[in-house]
Amino acid sequence: MARICCLAAIDPDHIDVLSAALKDAGESALSIVARLDVAELSRLAPDVLVADVDQVEIDSLEVLRQLRFVLPECIVIAYTAATTESWARECHLAGATGVLSKDSDKEQLTNGLRHATRSGCWTDPRFAAL
Repeated sequence: MARICCLAAIDPDHIDVLSAALKDAGESALSIVARLDVAELSRLAPDVLVADVDQVEIDSLEVLRQLRFVLPECIVIAYTAATTESWARECHLAGATGVLSKDSDKEQLTNGLRHATRSGCWTDPRFAAL
């Protein structure tokens, strides 16, 4: 059975590359929502969620905590432009399964999504390299 994947609050310029990376990582059913709205995502109940945590109006880490609370079984991927090791750690502690950099290309995103969906944890190597 295919898992439901969702892209939330993703810049339109990034949707194609993320969609292709999800497909290459073995995920096919895809929904796209314009805002990172916890209540809406709770109703949608995706199995895999890639969320642009830079696009929220409130604290990004609080949004990740809320998503983890309402979607306890979901693979939550924080998609972010910030690349500090401490930011990646904070995202994981707030509930993100994976943290991916917006600077990643399709192959790197595919690799990260594949690892996060299969192993339950992934941090883009860019964060550790700084």
